Order: sequence, then C-alpha cells, then structure tokens
Amino acid sequence: MFADRDRIARDLHDHVIQRLFATGLQLQSTLRRVPDPAAQERIGQAVADLDATIRQIRTAIFDLHTAADDTGLRRKLLQTASEASSGLAVSPAVRISGPVDTVVPADVATHAVAVVREAISNAVRHGHAATVTLTVDVGEDLVVDVLDDGVGIPEDVGFSGLRNLEDRARECGGRLSVHRVEPSGTRLTWRVPLHQPE
Repeated sequence: MFADRDRIARDLHDHVIQRLFATGLQLQSTLRRVPDPAAQERIGQAVADLDATIRQIRTAIFDLHTAADDTGLRRKLLQTASEASSGLAVSPAVRISGPVDTVVPADVATHAVAVVREAISNAVRHGHAATVTLTVDVGEDLVVDVLDDGVGIPEDVGFSGLRNLEDRARECGGRLSVHRVEPSGTRLTWRVPLHQPE
C-alpha cells in the first residue's frame, strides 16, 4: 500500500503538476497578447484556477505520504519541504529512505527539520531554482541533500544562514558541504553521524 501511495504521489508530482504549471505559463504568455479586457479576465481566472489546482494536488501528495496520526520525522520533513516553498511555483521532489522515524534522536531531528527549511528556502527564494530535490537517507549517518537548478551561490551572498547550518552540523558531530553543480545550481549536503563513537 505504501509503495502504491509513493508511486501515485511521484506520478502526480512528476507529470500532473508539471503539465499544469506549463499550461499556466503558456496562458500567462498568451495573456499579454490579448487586447480584449474580457478575454484577459477569463484567461487570468483560468491561471488562478490552475494555481489553486496545483495547491490541492500538493496537499494530496503530502497526504499520500503520511498517515493522519503520524507525528514522526518523515511527516515533519515532508511538511517542512511543502511549507518552505509555499506560495511559489516550485514543488520540491522529496525522497526519504531508511528508518527515519525510529533511529534519529530527537535533537538531531530538530536540527534536520531546520536544515531542510533553510536549504529549500534558499534554493527557491535566493537561488531562483525551477526544480529542487530533497533526499534524506538514514544509515550510519543521517544525510540531508538538497539539489537545485538555480543560479548557484553568488560571490557576495550573505553566509549567515549557511553558518547556521554548519553550526548545527558541528553540534551533532557532522559536517556541511555546499558547492555549485553544472550546468547550473547548487548541492547542499548536511551529514551527521547517528552513532557517536564511544
């Protein structure tokens, strides 16, 4: 059942939302060429309806990934990813693997949620990314990886947010790496050990 839910959620995200978004962009570009105010209003309403539909599908994807009574880290990460891009055209793709809800200590989980919020917000709002992929993997380490196709890290960017993420990694005995990817974009990887050495 969970595998079917993941497949349906992935299809909704990768195909349905992307098609609706592309259709909305086409209508917006057509809107500028239409001289009739009544037609402009109808096209504008159609774009607004598409935006509302995309928001509803995002909610459905979130619900497919989580049970109603789930309060674990997996649900918090999915919710945080959704909230970090709220009101924007980008809907982050989320891949979570491993026993996230059972082996990650509460203090590390709190840091991980904050890292996801900051990293996705940076990618969308400052990096102007069109696509963002969040991958969370639990093994010997907890690895939070955020990959985007934005403009990359500007030379004059303020690093206070990144310093915050680096401090969070250091506090958990881990590390943060951020680097550009080709042809454009940024990969942020936050890695902390789940088993501290004795």
